[in-house]
Amino acid sequence: MQSQSTSSNTSSDEAAIRDLYHQLMAGWNRGSGQEFAAPFTETADFVAFDGSRFKGRQEIARSHQPLFDTHLKGTQLVGDVTSVRWLSPDVALIHAVGGTVMRGKSAPTAERDSIQTLVAIKSGGEWHLDAFQNTRVRPIGRSTAGTLLWLGFDWLWKLLHHMPAGSLRSAAKHGA
Repeated sequence: MQSQSTSSNTSSDEAAIRDLYHQLMAGWNRGSGQEFAAPFTETADFVAFDGSRFKGRQEIARSHQPLFDTHLKGTQLVGDVTSVRWLSPDVALIHAVGGTVMRGKSAPTAERDSIQTLVAIKSGGEWHLDAFQNTRVRPIGRSTAGTLLWLGFDWLWKLLHHMPAGSLRSAAKHGA
């Protein structure tokens, strides 16, 4: 676990930041969208593993609760912060790894492994998460079988979820 600190950051700052990640995991593990979203700011940007984007604590909570009530019911989120890098005394870049333990299992499977990039900000003496990007770990090219599976699922996704050309770029231009 690496950590780079500026002269004004303390070990208590880093502990508070690491605790934010543990708070969101605890909220997930209790199946509570509100508790999962509690560490985030009111204006946080959240990008889920599938590319879905949510804006703000309330939208993060609202989008997760139906998942916790259905196919993620009884799952456990496990993971930890792997690095904290100070961008300024009040802003930290965080990397974490995690995985979802499905109901009835004792450990996450490899297809549930993810890496997250988070940004924490300090305001009014308290740390909160202001950005979160979750990416499933899917190394391409490490094996022929893995590459073929990726290509097959990519083709299937395109077939089933046809999006007009440039739709993501168009959404970005309009602030979606």
